[in-house]
Amino acid sequence: MGKIILLKVYVITCLLISLKSFAFKDVKYLVRSQGLIDNDKVLKAYYSFQKKEDPKILDSILTYLKVNSIEIKEDSVNSKVYYLKAVNNYMLRRYEICEQFLKESLKLAKKTQDLQLIGVVYNMRGLNVTQNIGDFLKAEEYFKEAITYFKKVNEEYQIIDTYYNLFMNARRRKEWRLVLEYADFCASLIRKTGARKGVLKTLYIRKAHSYSKLGDFEQALVHLKKAEENITAKDRNESNLLNYAYAEYHMEKKEFEQAALRYKMTRDSVAKLNFETQKLLGKSFERELELEDLLKKDKDKIIQSQDKSLFLGGVALVFLFVLVFVLIYHSKRNKTKNNKILKLNSDLNDVIEELKGKNMSLEDKKMEVENLLRLNEQSLFSRVLKISTYNDTIRKISGEIDGYMDINSSASGYLMTVRKKLNILISEEELWEDFKIQFEKIRPDFFYKLKQVAPDLSVNDLKHCTYVVSNLKSKEVAQLINVSPRSVETTRYRIKKKIGLEKEDSLYDLLGNL
Repeated sequence: MGKIILLKVYVITCLLISLKSFAFKDVKYLVRSQGLIDNDKVLKAYYSFQKKEDPKILDSILTYLKVNSIEIKEDSVNSKVYYLKAVNNYMLRRYEICEQFLKESLKLAKKTQDLQLIGVVYNMRGLNVTQNIGDFLKAEEYFKEAITYFKKVNEEYQIIDTYYNLFMNARRRKEWRLVLEYADFCASLIRKTGARKGVLKTLYIRKAHSYSKLGDFEQALVHLKKAEENITAKDRNESNLLNYAYAEYHMEKKEFEQAALRYKMTRDSVAKLNFETQKLLGKSFERELELEDLLKKDKDKIIQSQDKSLFLGGVALVFLFVLVFVLIYHSKRNKTKNNKILKLNSDLNDVIEELKGKNMSLEDKKMEVENLLRLNEQSLFSRVLKISTYNDTIRKISGEIDGYMDINSSASGYLMTVRKKLNILISEEELWEDFKIQFEKIRPDFFYKLKQVAPDLSVNDLKHCTYVVSNLKSKEVAQLINVSPRSVETTRYRIKKKIGLEKEDSLYDLLGNL
């Protein structure tokens, strides 16, 4: 009964949850209220952004998370969400907030042993500390730490990016020989892996600038020409860098007029690029405001939905109390019925035990009857054996009288009278009838059923059937009726043929079932 009550309470609980869920008409609120999240969607966005660095991917996944106010419980997923939020704030130049998210991401990444993400976070921290406070030495520590983790997971793509960041960091510190060292290492990795080939253009430009600063104008010009050969019309950033590198090259060579021309080309292009960048930032801030407004409207809808759900919950609670009262009432009734059933079961068990006792008594009586039957069979065949012995003796005496009479023709009539009386005593028919009566006391209807199976059996055959069903062996029967065992076997074979049994069939089994 306890299980039935628990099942009913479970059904009611599910009903309440369903009523509460019904109050939220918008699907996204259902997702949030049940704490569901598409982990695959978040992870796919993370890895896709790592590969393509497309701001649209970042904007899409963060919009999905913010609009639905999803609470993430898995540390492995949460660490990546913190990283994506950090990148978004970095792009919006919110460097302090970016650092906070990076620290949270790093903590969870270490907890979940996500070595690739640890390296990514250290790399991002290096970029952030460079832009935020210009601590180039601290940034270099972060970049080198990132490379350590990337090497553990063989992230060659990320290693190239991080060496590029080290190269840029050395340039900001104006350590020109270190710039060339990092640039050469980065270029060798690109050629080895075939990844990030577009970075080679920037490397050529920056190396040319470093050679100019070191006064190696021949190498500077060689690298400027290499960069110029690879830059296309679409490479606006690289074109600006190339013009700036040429201007620096001419300045170092004291070619001021050519330097001024290159500076002017750079300034105009950068101004245009900055205008477009500011425009993009403005759109990003507008998008943030739109999301905030959308969230406010969503919260208002949630409050209204919650009011409805509270009302429905109250109604359901009253219904629950009533139902529990009914369950308790029925439980008491069922308890009374259970007690009656237990009492009936107890009485039934007593009856069963009594029947078992009587059954044991009957079994004892059955065994007693079977023992009596065996004793009767033994007594019967003992009598048959004695009668057979008597018959043999009488036949012997009769035979001796016949022999005497054959020798002495003048034998008295008295001996002849004695012989006749002796022959009357050993009448086969009387002996058989007496045996048959005694045998049917032990096995009623045996001869009747046997005649139904084989009506052509002789009196001698019937006798042999009684010997078989009494489980007497051929030697025992031969001794009983004073014949050879082979004669007994022949008789039994003849009986099997009359009954219709095959040679391998058991005569004993057939007779025993009659």
